[in-house]
Amino acid sequence: MSGPIYLDFQKAFDKVPHRRLILKLQAHGFGGNVLRWIENDWKLANVTPVFKKGSKSSPANYRPISLTVNLCKVLESLIRDEMINHLEKHVLINDTQHGFVGNKSCLTNLLVFMEEITTYLDSGFPVDAIYLDFQKPFDKVPHRRLISKLQAHGFGENVLRWIESWLYGRQQRVVLNGQYSDWKWVLNGVPQGSVLGPLLFVVYINDIDEQIVSKILKFADDTNIYHIVQSPKDIETL
Repeated sequence: MSGPIYLDFQKAFDKVPHRRLILKLQAHGFGGNVLRWIENDWKLANVTPVFKKGSKSSPANYRPISLTVNLCKVLESLIRDEMINHLEKHVLINDTQHGFVGNKSCLTNLLVFMEEITTYLDSGFPVDAIYLDFQKPFDKVPHRRLISKLQAHGFGENVLRWIESWLYGRQQRVVLNGQYSDWKWVLNGVPQGSVLGPLLFVVYINDIDEQIVSKILKFADDTNIYHIVQSPKDIETL
């Protein structure tokens, strides 16, 4: 008698056909265009605090990671992919951004910076740099301003309406060691731990380059502004 057969689908989650998924959702009773609405239960998130650095007794040293409904994440991935196609097709994200964009990373950010700094130093000129670290930037994104920026980037009404529904009316609670806090309304920010959140933040911070005459590099919110120093005026410019 033969033993059991185990099936292991390679990268199954990454290979779900989007159109077929939408048809199956409709077949299971999700009426109309499923990308035009979002269930209220999908706006609830259990927040897991993930330690970053510093004193473990300080709540400020923990990153709040939202655990949300998996089905919502599937729809988020559909919308994210379409948004990325739109942004790449029209070259809307500044090339100074190395976070949460294709073919770039923290390493490419560092390599570009080191290459330019080395070139300046080899030419005999010093370089001044300013490092910016925004405090809890993902949690402080104003929803109305984010929607306005998405609209300015050319996204259609259906996408804007879904994202607006996804952002507004969210609630979250902290879950730690089997204990639960009370539910609290989320008035600002994009959920960390979501599929769509990082891309929304990249779009929101995209225009930080405007009116910057010095060089600038970004990895999400971690921003580095630098300028070659050939005269006292260059220091003032930076």
